[in-house]
Amino acid sequence: MNSFRIPFFRTYHKTFLAPPKTTVVGMLCNISLKPQKEFFEILNSDKILVSVIINDINGRTKDLWSYKTLEKKNMGKSVVRRDKLFIPNYTIYLKIEDKKLFDEIFEVLNNPKNIPSLGLDDELVYIYAVKKLSLMYNNSNRINSMFLDKGIKYKAFILDSLKSIELPTAQIVPIKFKAFDKKDNRIPKEILEEFKQVEYINCEIEFQNNIEIFEDIELKNKMVFY
Repeated sequence: MNSFRIPFFRTYHKTFLAPPKTTVVGMLCNISLKPQKEFFEILNSDKILVSVIINDINGRTKDLWSYKTLEKKNMGKSVVRRDKLFIPNYTIYLKIEDKKLFDEIFEVLNNPKNIPSLGLDDELVYIYAVKKLSLMYNNSNRINSMFLDKGIKYKAFILDSLKSIELPTAQIVPIKFKAFDKKDNRIPKEILEEFKQVEYINCEIEFQNNIEIFEDIELKNKMVFY
């Protein structure tokens, strides 16, 4: 069971269908035992680019989540309703050009130093089939990965009408932050960059613009990195 809260939904935690880049990089830093400062440095410098493909979501439900507040009413507790994804399965590609960082991430994906999670501590994930790949360039202008809408024109094509379908939906997601001052003191997060994350199931997207697209020949996945 997992939930990836869309940032601007507060009293009701609506979820993305797939983990945003911040969540993926956060997990990588967590299983590497990297400090918070390095997480923001990696995120803001694009040292790790990601591409996420939704293989399957076996169902959805909702739960009620109790959390502590600073207010005295209700004994300092409140409850929020959350969307939950049941056994979601993703293929996540990482593009890391720094060899030292690449080797480190590859090692911890196979042997995590901390319990893997893509969100809260009670939402654990199972990492498997970790491998190094040489991806080919693809000129079809079609993908089946998530992407960030940066003013791109695109069309969606349904792959199999007998399977579960989610047509593309777009939700704003922050991807870069200012979280430390010039003296490396932690400050409240300030969003520096945000775009709409476009996600879908059992579809292919065709871009009207020329976009750099990669292909995993074995799994027949076509993707963009962000």
